[in-house]
Amino acid sequence: MQECGVCNGWAPSERTCPKCEGVMRDQGRVTDFLDDYSPYLDQKYTDLVDGDFDSSLNEECVHLFICEDCGLNDIQAT
Repeated sequence: MQECGVCNGWAPSERTCPKCEGVMRDQGRVTDFLDDYSPYLDQKYTDLVDGDFDSSLNEECVHLFICEDCGLNDIQAT
């Protein structure tokens, strides 16, 4: 399985907000918010329920980003 650059710290963890052009910061993988144990599950299983049907096929990691200025929440594959 491919390594996620955001999870491993070698890819940018910030995005430009499409609404206000502020800074959106990574809050972690979307699946980490499902329950108390989901951060400890293997990514190949959590990719099946992250809201992106192709993430397990494309070996992508779906992250939650929140804008510091306007509060917009957005999920993006990394």
